[in-house]
Order: sequence, then C-alpha cells, then structure tokens
Amino acid sequence: MNKDKNSINKVNFSNSNMSNDSIIVQFTVYTSEEYLLNLLNTLEENNLNISAYYISEYNNKLKFVFIIGNDQIQSSEDVNFTRSILKQNRFDFDETKVVRLSTYNNVGLLAQHYRQLTKTLTVYNSYIGENGTIIYETCCPTKTLKSINELF
Repeated sequence: MNKDKNSINKVNFSNSNMSNDSIIVQFTVYTSEEYLLNLLNTLEENNLNISAYYISEYNNKLKFVFIIGNDQIQSSEDVNFTRSILKQNRFDFDETKVVRLSTYNNVGLLAQHYRQLTKTLTVYNSYIGENGTIIYETCCPTKTLKSINELF
C-alpha cells in the first residue's frame, strides 16, 4: 500500500554542520524471510544501495524498513526504480517521508535530537544508517528538520 506517490521532497538547510540533512523516502515491506531474501537479491542485482534499514516482526510477518541511496543523496531514479520493483513483485509496502541527519559518526547526537524532538513532535521511529546518519520518522518531517537545525 503506497501512502505517498509524490516524488521526493528534498529540503536542505544551509547549516555547515548539517549540510546533508534532508527529507527522503523510506520504504516498509511486509513479507516472509524467503521473499525478503528475494527482494534483497533483486535490489543488489540492480545496484541499489541500502543506506539504512531495520527488520522487526509484525503480524507474523517480517517488517523490513529501508532507505535506498547513499548517506548523502537519494536519487528520484533510485526511489522510482525501487517502487517499480516492489510493485512488479507484488510486495505489500508503504512509503513515507523521513528525515535523514548527517552526524559524521557522532551517534551520541541521537539522544540530544530525540529529547528536543519529543518536546514538540511525535517521533514514531528512529534508527542509525550508513556512516552514523540518523533516520527519524515523525509526524512532520519539515518541522523535524527545522527543530534539529535550531539546535546548532
């Protein structure tokens, strides 16, 4: 089930410490172990890099949450191609916009950011990606980016 069919809405603030912070697309796939392995192989065969992910259990299925691209950019071509692969293979999936913060391997910022964000926003999820990037799934990605930017 695709929640957001719009193209990537990338927002960058001009803070030198946080130059690669952006709003990007996160995919969530609900599947079995066997089909997850097939999906991972298909993404690899098509040279799609997974820059952040986590796996959990959800209603007797695996919930695979992932970001396509690298730790600095997510191209609309990669997002569209991933979306196409998921649809062609009839995966049950969601697509949401999340905030990716560049921490330059300073994952200690997670607690500082989280404390600030929960004062004014609902944080649904957070996890660490490639090169110490932090991914935040919140009620409002634009407000999240602005709130984090105000910390610096």
